[in-house]
Amino acid sequence: MKKKVNNQQVNNQQVNNGSQHVQLGGMAFYDESKCFLFAPNEHGGGEKVQGFRSQGVAQQLSDGTFDFVVKPRVRSQSELIRKLAHGRLSKTKDGAIQLTLKVFCDEGINIGNALVKEAEEAADALVEYQLKR
Repeated sequence: MKKKVNNQQVNNQQVNNGSQHVQLGGMAFYDESKCFLFAPNEHGGGEKVQGFRSQGVAQQLSDGTFDFVVKPRVRSQSELIRKLAHGRLSKTKDGAIQLTLKVFCDEGINIGNALVKEAEEAADALVEYQLKR
């Protein structure tokens, strides 16, 4: 099976299957902390890259080129049954029921009582959930 590739040229930028590939010449500055700055040779009228904000991995390759790969955002694959004051009750992708509770020590409440109360609330919500199915 051969995959069809959608390639087109837009303003000297290569667009492949919705991904934008741009080659720019210029100078890069990195101060070994969090700051990376790229100054292109052509100011103003050169190729423009639409701004984006994303987490990823940036690296300088052995030939001097700079590479940035976006980390895909991991999304929950569970179905929320009930949101609780300190957690949630969910049905996981594999069909299990999961109760997650998180209480901070400095909240000024009796943590044991809070966990018991919310576990009971979660149990009631689970009964409701099972009756609806």
